[in-house]
Amino acid sequence: MNNFLKNINFPIIGRWFILGTIVGIIAGLGAILFFILLQGTSYFFLDYLTGLRIGETGGEPSLFGHATTEFKRWMLFLVPTFGGLLSGFIVYKFAPEAEGHGTDAAIEAIHFKNGYIRWQVPIVKTIASAITIGTGGSGGREGPIAQIGAGFASFLGRKLNITDREKRILTAAGMGAGVGAIFRSPLAGAIFAAEVLYSSSDLEAEVLLPSTITSIIAYSIFCSIFGWDSLFLTPDFRFTNPLELFPYTILGFACALFGYLYVNIFYKTHQTFKDLKISNYMKPVIGGFLTGIIGFFIPQALGGGYANIEKAMHGELALGFLFILIFAKIFSTSFSIGSGGSAGIFGPSMVIGASVGGFMGLVLEKIFPTIVSDPGAYALVGMAGFFAGIANTPLSTIIMVSEMTGNYHLLVPAMWVSSLSFLILRNTTIYKSQVRARSDSPIHKGEFFIQILQEIKVGEIMRNDPIVIRADMHFKEILEFIPTTKHNSFPVITEDNKLVGVLRFEEIREFVFEEGLEDIVVAGEICDTETPVITPDATLADAIETIGFKNIELLPVVNNKEEKKLEGIITRRDIITIYNKEMMKQKKREEALF
Repeated sequence: MNNFLKNINFPIIGRWFILGTIVGIIAGLGAILFFILLQGTSYFFLDYLTGLRIGETGGEPSLFGHATTEFKRWMLFLVPTFGGLLSGFIVYKFAPEAEGHGTDAAIEAIHFKNGYIRWQVPIVKTIASAITIGTGGSGGREGPIAQIGAGFASFLGRKLNITDREKRILTAAGMGAGVGAIFRSPLAGAIFAAEVLYSSSDLEAEVLLPSTITSIIAYSIFCSIFGWDSLFLTPDFRFTNPLELFPYTILGFACALFGYLYVNIFYKTHQTFKDLKISNYMKPVIGGFLTGIIGFFIPQALGGGYANIEKAMHGELALGFLFILIFAKIFSTSFSIGSGGSAGIFGPSMVIGASVGGFMGLVLEKIFPTIVSDPGAYALVGMAGFFAGIANTPLSTIIMVSEMTGNYHLLVPAMWVSSLSFLILRNTTIYKSQVRARSDSPIHKGEFFIQILQEIKVGEIMRNDPIVIRADMHFKEILEFIPTTKHNSFPVITEDNKLVGVLRFEEIREFVFEEGLEDIVVAGEICDTETPVITPDATLADAIETIGFKNIELLPVVNNKEEKKLEGIITRRDIITIYNKEMMKQKKREEALF
């Protein structure tokens, strides 16, 4: 027992429990605040002013009930436009980096800024996103709540002066806490924080434990106020027929196809607005107006739209309407967020995925009536497959959809469809700040540099025929010899090839203006005889460490450190070149696998 206790690093464990608990508490409280703010703005602008009844899910009824205002369809032109004006002003006035879909900004901060997020960003993101979604903009909750958790974690890390590595981990854990709370999916939130950073199957494993702690705390706080039910109440779908994997395969391809369309339409819309030669303040106004036009004809495309997911699973939406809703939601989301509006993309992606799944379920039921027993199940699986493909997060998405629906009986088809969609869309992502793998992230460059160099021996890449200078060469001959080469460092050897030292241009320059030394001084007398050496069986990691520590360019390679017979040389440039070649080989191998 004593040995067991000695092996436990209590300071580290206690540190992450304390930090994780603090971040989890703030993320949970932030989720509560954002949820109330979102419900309030939706009630006021859409329900009370416009008369548009916002649909509810079984696990998340409206906090403010419903107004009795008569539906004024023409108001749908004005309300999203006003929302774009107000949210655009707040974002571009106080925190321009809060525009767009939030989670991408958090990913960028982790990869490229050591987890740094300005404290103003989560505040601005919270208010602007509540306005965008609450006035009918098509957006989701994960963007703002991810930045609330990540932003506070970043702020806390700076105040506590923890290491850059710990700041990055804590920022990612904060992001996972927010997602786990607002979607009532603590396990998925924890995994999402580790998975969403990369577009391949890589994970940020060191994030998993801290994000688990933060996600548990945030989820517990949020649900203690709003209840412990899952977000959606779904029928008791079950997977009992292996033959049904065939229609689910077709669904996987459909999710990939619509996912590809969604990502490309979204970013082409974003680029179009970016290229507009007008004030940034006005771009969300135009986006809001275009969203309002769509909403005028299809009000279900406005706001979060989660009620449509539940209706699709219960088979309450017609085939034609589902097909229309797919494109209405794609374009309304592209206009709302791509124009510079502030909201997440997870919610709309779930709606689009459920619509794709519901549509395909009804079609496949007509084609395979004896195999497809419940088309509503395809809406649930479609959610997982669609977002897993466009976000490159199959593991967390499968778990998240299961937690959000409370249904774990469709794990097999969800895994199958998500894997297919992920593999087909491996070069497509809705999160542009993702990097392909850990080896591509600036935060891990040093780790992979040493790891690769440790696998290569000096003898494998050393130069076997270096340009050398004899120890008895006179200074006059040295001055005549050096201009004939392109080098500025030379091993100095005796007649029997024993290393004396290294003659560098710096040593030569000291004697250039001394008169009368040309025929007196020889190379062996002015070279650096204390230069470090390395043997062929040493690794490149050893070589680069020596080169860096001594701040030299050339390292002589000798048979052993006693005899010091010169066998070759290795330079800093040689090591960098071989590292780049090995990295290219590794990338090609990974691209071949994925």
